[in-house]
Amino acid sequence: MIKGFSISVSPQNVNVDSFLEKEYDNLYLQSSQFDFLFEGVLLNKSKLLKEFALRDFETLILELYLLKKEQLVKQFEGEFRGFVFDKTEQKFYVFTNITSTQRVFYFRIKDQIFVDTSLIRLSQILKNNGLETEPDIESIYQLLSFSNLPERKTPIQQVNKLLDGHYLEISCENFVLEEKEYFTLLGTPIFKGSKDKALDNIHEVFKNSVLLEYEKDSEMGTDHLALLSGGLDSRVAMMYAIKNNFKIGNALCFSQSGYYDHTISEKIAKDFNIHYEFIPLDGGQFLKKIDKLTEISEGMVLYTGGIHVEHAMEKMQFENFGLFHSGQIGDGVLGGFNTEPRRKAPSYFKIVDSPKFLPKIQQSLDETLKKYETEELFLLRNVAYNRTLLGAHVLQQKRYQTSPFMTKDFLSLAISLPEEWKFNHRFYMDWIAKHCKEATQYRWERTLLKPNAKWKTAFGDQIIKRGFKILHERVLKMGHKSSMYPYEYYFNQDAQIQQYYEQYFNHNIHRLEKYPELLKDTEELFLADQFFLKAKAINILSIFKLYF
Repeated sequence: MIKGFSISVSPQNVNVDSFLEKEYDNLYLQSSQFDFLFEGVLLNKSKLLKEFALRDFETLILELYLLKKEQLVKQFEGEFRGFVFDKTEQKFYVFTNITSTQRVFYFRIKDQIFVDTSLIRLSQILKNNGLETEPDIESIYQLLSFSNLPERKTPIQQVNKLLDGHYLEISCENFVLEEKEYFTLLGTPIFKGSKDKALDNIHEVFKNSVLLEYEKDSEMGTDHLALLSGGLDSRVAMMYAIKNNFKIGNALCFSQSGYYDHTISEKIAKDFNIHYEFIPLDGGQFLKKIDKLTEISEGMVLYTGGIHVEHAMEKMQFENFGLFHSGQIGDGVLGGFNTEPRRKAPSYFKIVDSPKFLPKIQQSLDETLKKYETEELFLLRNVAYNRTLLGAHVLQQKRYQTSPFMTKDFLSLAISLPEEWKFNHRFYMDWIAKHCKEATQYRWERTLLKPNAKWKTAFGDQIIKRGFKILHERVLKMGHKSSMYPYEYYFNQDAQIQQYYEQYFNHNIHRLEKYPELLKDTEELFLADQFFLKAKAINILSIFKLYF
C-alpha cells in the first residue's frame, strides 16, 4: 500500500482516506472544529513544544491552529505534507514542505476535486470514477528535453503537482480550488553586511540546521547515519555534526569500486573513526529495475537518476538509524546555479540536456522563464527540487532523507548572498576554510584536488577532471574508473543488460501507437548509441505502461 492520503470533494460527498503508518511524527487529529493530518518528520517538534510550553504534539496542533489557522504550516521545518479541514468554513488546506520533496497532486473537473499524495493512486481513482486519463504529450517531451518535469507538470493531462512552499485551499461549498504560497525566496533582500560577517552567519545557520537533524535522531532514540561521498556537501554536513559532539554510527557510501567517491569517503571515515559501509555499484545489474524506479519517480524524473540509490538501499545492512543525513543541493545553492558573477535572468542552462526536442516545448519553457527574476530561483525549483531530490524519494522507502542545506533559514541566507561571492563556489571555499578546515584536507571528487584554494575549482573542472575522464574513457578504455556510476560502461559491457533493454523496448513500444510522432521519436532515441538516450526512450515506455 502506498503511504499518504486521498481527498475527494464533490456535491454528494467529502471523503478522506488515510494511509498513515505509526512512524515519525505522523498524526491524524480529528476534533470538533477541525481535522488535521500530518505525515512525515517534523524536525523542530521539540523546539515548538518547548516554545509553547507543551508536552504533546496533538495539544501543540490544537494551540497552533487556534493562533495561526491554516498558516500554522509556516511553523514547520522538515520533510512533511498534510492537510487541515476546517469544519466551520468547510475548507481544506492541503500543504507540502518548502522543497516539495513530499509530493501532493491534484485534479479538478467541474465540481469534482481530487487530491492525493500518490500520482499512481490518483490516476486509478480517476479511472474508477469514470474519468479517462490521457498522457500530457508536452510533459513527455519536457522529460525528454530536461530529464525531469518542470513546475507543476505531471505526465497526466490536467493533473498538477503542488508547488514547493505552497498549500491548496479548497472550498467544499463552491468547489473553488486555489494554490497559495506560504514560503518563498522571491524578493529575498541582498545581504548587506561584509563577506566576513556572512561567513560567520552561514556558519551559525548551518550549525543550527545540523543540530536540528541530529537532535531529531536523539529524540527518536536512534543512531546517526550520514551519507558520505567524495563531494563537499556530504563531508561538510557530517563534519559539522562531529564538531558538535554527535557520534556518527555509520557512514554510508555507494559507488563504483575504487572510484574517488569510494576512496575519499573511506579515508574520511577511517580518519574520523566512523563505521563505514560501502556498497559497490559494479556491473550495473540494477539498471534493470526500470519499472520500480518509474513507480518511485511517478514519471516526474528520468529513472536513471535514482536507480543506483535503489540498489544501495536494498543492499545496506545498517538499520538502527532515524534519518539519512545528507548534503543534498548544497553546491547548487552555494554557486552551482550561478553561471556568471552577477544577477541574471534564467536561460536554458542546466535545465535542457537534450536540445533535439527543445523546439517542441520551447514556447512553454520561455513562458516559464519569464516568471523568474533570477536563474538561481528557477534552477532551485526546477533542477534541485524537481530533479536532484529523486534520490530522497528512493531512500524514503526506508527512512526520510534530510539536509542542512534545505532548511528555510539556510536557503534564505544562501539566496541573499551576492552572486559575485558565490560564483564558482568561491564563497563555499571561504566558508569551509574559515569554519570547517578539516573538510579541505581531502580531495574533492569534482576537481580531484583538495578544496583549499579558490583557483583550484576552475582549474580542476576544466583541466584535471576533464583530462582524467578523457584518459580513462577514450585512451585507456576503462570507463568504469571514470565515474561514481558509469552507466554507459555497464550497459556496453554486459550483453544481458542490453538484451533486457531490447526486450523491454520490443514488448512495450506498441503502447505509443496512438501517438505516431512520439512513437517515431522514441524509436529513434532507442537506436542511438548512447545509453542515456536509450534510457529516455525506455522511460517513456515505462510511464505509458504505468499509467496508460
